Amino acid sequence: MEVQTKGRTEMKKITGYIIMALLLFANNVFANELYVEQVGDSSTVTITQDGVGNAIGDSLVSAYIGGGSNTVTIEQIGDNNTLAMIVNGAATNTTVTTHGNNNLQSITCGTSSTATCSGSTIKQIITGDDNTVTTNLGSGGSHISEITVVGDTNTITHTSTNTGTANAYITATGNTNTIGVTQSGTTAKSVTVNSTGNSNSISIHQSN
Repeated sequence: MEVQTKGRTEMKKITGYIIMALLLFANNVFANELYVEQVGDSSTVTITQDGVGNAIGDSLVSAYIGGGSNTVTIEQIGDNNTLAMIVNGAATNTTVTTHGNNNLQSITCGTSSTATCSGSTIKQIITGDDNTVTTNLGSGGSHISEITVVGDTNTITHTSTNTGTANAYITATGNTNTIGVTQSGTTAKSVTVNSTGNSNSISIHQSN
């Protein structure tokens, strides 16, 4: 009797541990969170997230790509899809493609006195839903920002502080748009905004 009872008790404990492990595993699968720190030149970084709570970086700890001539390609598919990233270094090409739902993105380039965003291209393509896109291109000229959003509750902001050539190509098709852009000196700038449909409010400021 005691052996059987003990056996059952131990079995219950083991079963409990297995259930807890499975729950923890399930939570980690659904969370799908990723923090990246890559430092070095001429790197190729490719990230694909497919499923529920996709997140790369957050408001406290951003994903970080440092060094020059890097190529970063990110695709987020499904559900929460959030992104917070810092890209430092000249001639870095970053492309983020996001499919659906509660998008919230922030990509900052050239963030310190020793870092540059010169010659870099930041491209964001978002399809649906509750978009908020913030791009901040810091020091160094000739950087390019391309933002394409198709639906829904858009808010798009591009800030440049350019020195030399700077470009911003922004497209928002549908719904509750609010588009920013703000570039600053010195000389040559270019802005193309194409917004179709609904509650548009566009504000563009370019300096000297």
